[in-house]
Amino acid sequence: MTESIVSIDWTLVVQAVNFLVFMYLINKFLFQPLLSLMEEREAELRGIYSEAEALREKANSILKEVEELLNKAKEEAKTKIDAAVKEAREERERIISEAQRLASQKVEKAKGEIWKSFEEEKEKLEREAEKIAQEIVKKILGKAA
Repeated sequence: MTESIVSIDWTLVVQAVNFLVFMYLINKFLFQPLLSLMEEREAELRGIYSEAEALREKANSILKEVEELLNKAKEEAKTKIDAAVKEAREERERIISEAQRLASQKVEKAKGEIWKSFEEEKEKLEREAEKIAQEIVKKILGKAA
């Protein structure tokens, strides 16, 4: 009998059946659960990524709002500061003009008092000069008589 290198007998069929049963069992108990687990994780990751993206967009929108509020607050502060500076300048001008008016009044009053004092002293001097002149005339007339 001539035997070939590859012989096909009933063990080959049993091995093929064993292989197919093993593949079926591996597929059912290992690959299918593993694939479903991987799909679940992938879906979960997609959900997490979409949630993270939504949170990032929300954070960007909040950041924009904060920047807008900050800019608005800066503008309001600048406006208030400008108004306060303007008001302070006006108050300074009012105070300066009031001080100048009061100083001018005081100067005029002092001038009036000085002039009045000058006039009084002038009158006193004229009376004194008149008295002295009368005394001089009396002495001259008294010596002449």
